[in-house]
Amino acid sequence: MRKEVQVLERLARLAEIRSDAELTRFSAFRQHVEVLNSQQVEHRGRLADLFAQSEPFSVEGARIDSQDAGRIAREISRLEAEMERIRPGFEAARSRAVREFGRVRALEQMTDRLRQAANKAARGRE
Repeated sequence: MRKEVQVLERLARLAEIRSDAELTRFSAFRQHVEVLNSQQVEHRGRLADLFAQSEPFSVEGARIDSQDAGRIAREISRLEAEMERIRPGFEAARSRAVREFGRVRALEQMTDRLRQAANKAARGRE
């Protein structure tokens, strides 16, 4: 039974290495998504500020505000498109990270149970 425990411990270590790699990959995706989200919030705030100006109306001011609003809206649209582009990879990375993390925990639990059973058996022989 001791050999089985050693095999499970090795498998758990290998699974942990894979899990760490997947968590690192997912972390990079998550960081990218957070940056995109913060940029979207920033641009939406700028757009809202543009329309909430309390300056007196002028045609020239309206033209400039309209150009600014167009640029900001295009940037928001670009950010949304990039978010949609990376979403499948993000979801896949999240799924793999969860699966690998679960595999590590399952192997650790199996190792602990087998170790406990081996200890009980060893105490029973005494």
